[in-house]
This record gives sequence, structure tokens and C-alpha cells, in this order.
Amino acid sequence: MKLWPYFLGAWLLLSGLAAIANLSFKYDDMVMGVLALVAGVLVILRR
Repeated sequence: MKLWPYFLGAWLLLSGLAAIANLSFKYDDMVMGVLALVAGVLVILRR
């Protein structure tokens, strides 16, 4: 089961919404960082 596209998609959606709608929530930097790290690790492990 490939999970990395979901994490990558969630990161891209949240970063896009944050830029367009000035979206901010508690711990948004931490959540974005964790999503990016998880997606990156899963992409690397996929190979």
C-alpha cells in the first residue's frame, strides 16, 4: 500500500491553502514539517 502520495498530497494542499487563504492553526509549522518528513521518507523507502 502506497501511503506517500497521501502524505504528499496533504502537505501540498495545506501549504497551498496557507498561502492563498492565509490559513493558520495551532502548530501549523510542526504539522507541515512532519507531513513533509513522512512523505519524503516514504518516497525514499519506496525505491
